[in-house]
Order: sequence, then structure tokens, then C-alpha cells
Amino acid sequence: MKGLGGMGIRNRGSQVKYKKYIVLVGALLAQLTIAGLYAWSILSTAIIDEYGWSENQVILTYAIAQFVFALSTIASGRLVDRRGPKLTITIGGILYGLGLLLSSFATTPLMLHLTYGVLTGMGVGFVYVCPLSTLIKWFPDKKGSITGLSVAIFGGGSIILKEVISFLLTGRSVSETFVYLGVGSTAVILLAAQLVALPRGYRKSSLRKGYGDFTTLEMVKTSAFYKIWFMYWLAVIPGLLILGAAKNIGLDVHLTPTAAASLVTLLALSNASSRLISGTLSDAFGTLKIIKVALCITIVSLLFLTFFSGTRVLFYTGIMGVAFGYGGFLSLFPILTNQTFGSFRYGSNYGIVYQAYGIAALSGIGIKAVVGTYTNTFLISAIAGVIGLFLAMRIGEKK
Repeated sequence: MKGLGGMGIRNRGSQVKYKKYIVLVGALLAQLTIAGLYAWSILSTAIIDEYGWSENQVILTYAIAQFVFALSTIASGRLVDRRGPKLTITIGGILYGLGLLLSSFATTPLMLHLTYGVLTGMGVGFVYVCPLSTLIKWFPDKKGSITGLSVAIFGGGSIILKEVISFLLTGRSVSETFVYLGVGSTAVILLAAQLVALPRGYRKSSLRKGYGDFTTLEMVKTSAFYKIWFMYWLAVIPGLLILGAAKNIGLDVHLTPTAAASLVTLLALSNASSRLISGTLSDAFGTLKIIKVALCITIVSLLFLTFFSGTRVLFYTGIMGVAFGYGGFLSLFPILTNQTFGSFRYGSNYGIVYQAYGIAALSGIGIKAVVGTYTNTFLISAIAGVIGLFLAMRIGEKK
């Protein structure tokens, strides 16, 4: 009987191990699907060509989607903390797909702002929070690596989605492409939601606040929160702008249309690899140290784009460097939030911190609209990066 008992324990252990990898697959599948947001520049050029709308009008749709994405994480973070990831991802999948389907009927920029910008952006926000908060609970000893993998799939998924969107646009209108994307994305995300769950018994233990845990109200009363928030905001402005307008930036420096479109793949590779690398390095060397390195890479890269964009090698180095730094930030700031404020209300807490990302999405396009050129925008972003680096120096490391 004793042997049988031991066998039962081993079986339960193997079931738990098996279950966590099912959850991992579901979480990453959901992240991969919403990565279509980062392939926006492929859709945007098709919209400009077919509808005759201005570049600023179409890029604004992307900025609104990113802003609403971040804003909706406040609600989705609270929901995943209280009701779990399955319901939250399901709601996100419905919103994401509905936004894409309704975008097929858009006949004005304002309509597209509401359908893609608001609804699709909200769907991304509801899906995005779940893999981050759920996988950390299944892999507590590999927070950096697992967070890096999750956000890497989100960043790198645009490589696949870029090809899917390009294929759909071949011989089809923008409206038809939105329909196919809407139906396909909804089906995949709803399937992924069925695979995602919390570890057995976690709900009960998660109700207890541990040492070093902060509620959201307690968090916003700390100086660390404001330093992290402003640092996040300043850090991601250039990356958001470049990812949303990659093809347009390439055309602006006189790349061929094919070469300009290839920037989406190049940026996605830099973005995704950095997320994975940064998360892993944070486990070994400390999160703030890697944030400082990423800020330095971003600042230097922006200076390349400001002063040497006419030199192809330095242009590509600069644009890849910004994407590499940006990807690192998307991996590192969730980890920093968890390390600083604990896991008790991580979903809600990171939802508030993540608003810096949403403001940054609007900031980049706002700066571009005021200063007129990408070159001037890059210079201002470099100055913002220096300020962010100063803030990083003012926060104590906490592993």
C-alpha cells in the first residue's frame, strides 16, 4: 500500500507537469494571434492605397489601438485576478475578432478608429495580461525566462501574421482581409482559452497577502511606482512609433517598397529575440541592470537614426537597436513590477503600470505630428531615453 501511495504521488506530479505545458501552449497560442497588432504597417499601406486616407490618419488608428490595449489591462488585470484567465481570454478573443470584423465595414478613418482602434485594441488588452500573470504562477522559479518567452511570442508573432496578412491582401480587398482575420483570430483565441487555467489550489492561496505584496492602492502611494511608470513611458515611445510605421519610415529614407515592407520582419526578429534574451538575463544579473543596458542601446540607436539614417548600415543598425531595446522593456517591466510589488495583485498592479505604454503610443505620434519629421522625433525620443536612464539609476535593485 505504501508503494501504491508513492506511485499515486508520482502520477499526480507528472500530471501537474503535463498540465503546465498544456497551459503554456494555450497561453502562447493566444499571444501569437494578437500579434497581428504589430503587423499593422502592412495593413496601413494597403488602406492608404485603397481608400486614399492620409498616413497620419491611418497611423492614428494604430496608436489608438495601442492606447486602448494598455487602458483595458486595468479591467482585464482585475478580472484575471478575480475570475481567472479562461474567462478573460474568452472575452478578449470575442472583442478582438469583433473589432476586425467590424473594421471590414469602415468607410471613414473615424469608423476604423472605433472598430480597430477601440474594439480590437481592447481585445488585445484582455488577452495579453493572462499569459503573463498565469505562466508566472506555473513557473515561479523561472519568472524572467517564462515572461520573456510569452512576450517574445507576442512580438515575434508579427512575422507570421505579416505573411498571413500579405497573403490575404493578394487578390483581396482590405475589407475582405479584415473578415478573414476576424473569423480566424476569434476561433484560435477561443480554442486557446480552453487550455489555460490556474494551478490546482492556487486560487485559495492567492487570497492570502504575503510579505512584500502590495495592493494596487498601496502600490500607487510609493515613489517606486512613479519612477517605474515614467521610466516605462519614456522607454517605449520610439519602439512603438517604429513598429507602427516601419514601412512608412523605410519609404521615407528611400528604400524600395519591398525593402521597406521587409523591415516588419527585421523588427519583429529584433523585438522577439530581445524579449526572450532580456527575460533570461534578468534572472541571472538583475532586472534593473538589464533595463539600463536596454536604455543605452535605445539611445545610441536613436542617435544613429537621427544623424546617420542616410548610411544604410547605420540605419538598419539603429532601427534594429530600437526594436531590440523595446522588446527588452516589454519583457523586463512586467518582471520589475512583480519583483517590486509582489504577486498578490500582480494582474491589477501591472495593469496600472502598463498605462505608461498606452500613453507612449499616443506620445510618439503626437511628437511626430508636432515636429513634422521622423528624424526630429528620434532626437526627442533619445533625450527622453536619457531621462529614463537617470530614473533607472534612482531605483534600488531588488531581485
